Amino acid sequence: MKGFLEKEDFIFNTRVYQKIGYDNNEKEDILFKIKEIAENATLIMYEFEEKLSFFKENSEISKINRNSAKGFTKVSFDTFEILKKSAYYSKLTNGIFDITIAPLVKEWAINSENPRILSHNIVKELLNLVDYEDVILNDSNLSVMLLRENQKIDLGGIAKGYIADKIIEFYKRNNINSAIINIGGNIKVLGGKSEYDLWSVGIFEPKKHSKKVICSIEVENKSIVTSGSYERAFMYNDELYCHILNTKTGYPIKSDLKSITIVSDESIDGDALSTPLFIMGKDKAYEFMKKHNISGIMVTNKDEIIVTKDLIEGFKLFEDYKVLTF
Repeated sequence: MKGFLEKEDFIFNTRVYQKIGYDNNEKEDILFKIKEIAENATLIMYEFEEKLSFFKENSEISKINRNSAKGFTKVSFDTFEILKKSAYYSKLTNGIFDITIAPLVKEWAINSENPRILSHNIVKELLNLVDYEDVILNDSNLSVMLLRENQKIDLGGIAKGYIADKIIEFYKRNNINSAIINIGGNIKVLGGKSEYDLWSVGIFEPKKHSKKVICSIEVENKSIVTSGSYERAFMYNDELYCHILNTKTGYPIKSDLKSITIVSDESIDGDALSTPLFIMGKDKAYEFMKKHNISGIMVTNKDEIIVTKDLIEGFKLFEDYKVLTF
């Protein structure tokens, strides 16, 4: 019979949840070992936060940003790997994914308690700083440079996925064969829930603070990442401004999707792709997913749930939505 240890922390400015399985029939000290593994996983995540946070003054990202147009900044292997992956996904999405969007995100401040409406001139000025090709990577000594003054990067759209992958790798090295890590809704599962059951992962109704699960999928050894505009947004003059910015226009996006969930082997892939695909909207996201063999679930503004065929077998519907497949 399997037992589970659960641990919750607040890291990366979000809720982080671990659930680690163990065999109740093993030695009595197994629970102590599982607790130790969970604690060490938490420490690993705190270390990543110190290196990768846009908001921490001494993080590697802040050092890169302060040094923009001045020279190269040496970084750790992890930071360099994430930057390389960022460049890959920027090219793949034709710049819809772009970590240099940071100056615009900072000025709009939609994630803060005091969001702002920016003038057209300010948006245009800041948009000139957005260009992923200005992130210069030197493989020979793991160093990075931003080409132009005042350019900034933020890894918030990809780092949680990389970290989730690393935590699962850490579990494996410690002989864990069943676990789940949830970093602010960025989920990755190891193995199945038990020898006989897969993990059931629910997708919430795309409304702010909703606890209603509209559907679920059964998975093992997969990552599940959802992107949507409903959690962080504000109203101004009867118009909704969401936290997701269009890298081409500099303004908050308007999409015919309410949410999109990407199911992948590696969480970094789902993390990097979920937001660009949401920005693309239903039709272009559909084309992109077909072309690149990406699995996922879209919830449209017409309350349709569009599911890739490979997920249908473990798909369950709980609310009155029309379900389509491709």
